[in-house]
Amino acid sequence: MTRPADSELVALLLTQRLVEAEASPLKAAEFWAVVECVPDLGALLCLRPDEIGETAQVDESTAQRIGALLAVVTAFAFALDDAQQSGLRLLSGLSEHFPAVMKERLGRAAPPLLYVFGDAGLLGQSALGIVGSRAVSEGGSKIAREAALAAVKAGLGVISGGAKGVDRLAMNAAVDAGGHVVGVVADSLLRTARDSEVRRAVNDDQLCLCSPYKPTAGFSVANAMGRNKLIYAMSTATLVVECEEGSGGTWAGAVEALRGRTAPVIAWTGVGASSGNIALAHRGAHPLGVVEDLFPLPSHEVVLTPAQLRLDF
Repeated sequence: MTRPADSELVALLLTQRLVEAEASPLKAAEFWAVVECVPDLGALLCLRPDEIGETAQVDESTAQRIGALLAVVTAFAFALDDAQQSGLRLLSGLSEHFPAVMKERLGRAAPPLLYVFGDAGLLGQSALGIVGSRAVSEGGSKIAREAALAAVKAGLGVISGGAKGVDRLAMNAAVDAGGHVVGVVADSLLRTARDSEVRRAVNDDQLCLCSPYKPTAGFSVANAMGRNKLIYAMSTATLVVECEEGSGGTWAGAVEALRGRTAPVIAWTGVGASSGNIALAHRGAHPLGVVEDLFPLPSHEVVLTPAQLRLDF
């Protein structure tokens, strides 16, 4: 068993969902607030609840909750060992492999924990986000694949959500071209990781799957929206291949990224572009008429908004 250092162990105990505790895990804003008060989280391991409250500057109820979360340390150690044996890794927000750009862009909204399959080093590499509709058109399918190939040729990775349609087309194209891919999963990380093609790409160090949600959690709209935030937060820029104006997760994710200036948003506006993409360009997305003009990627200064500071995982 690989035992994490005390500070990371505490970070995992406060946020994990592998082992049931008598208290609910800390949400993102709660966790980062504790980190600000207690730079060395390992110091909390041997403290009584009243001492936890004083050290972490939290109320009595929260101190009792933290104490309950830390109390499952032995059971968690065994569960963590089982997880590692199956290839699942738990990456706390304090880990050196946790994507720094996500913390910079989301602030206290950054998830405090990622469940990971594959090389966590891929999470910190520059990547083009590629997103779009599940029911993608033939033209959109072509753009998704061409954009992924262009990213690989430019030395960038591809990051997407692993969903049917644009996501999988782009990810598969990048893997087939020898590139590296990050998939942010909103629907049962464990089930996704059992796919033979996924395991092959993971074993070849081309694919890393990650999720801020319990590895067995099924799909939900809320999880999908949270997943979309992470794609934008981890990408150098994100290309929207197709979306429907005013509805669907792709539209909502792009509009939120534009509003919060999380990361540059690019909208395909070339031949066959959807009305939703044209609307995104009118809202400030960078228009893209031909894939050859995709690089260099646009950039802008990211500014944290109150909404980002309140977001919880």
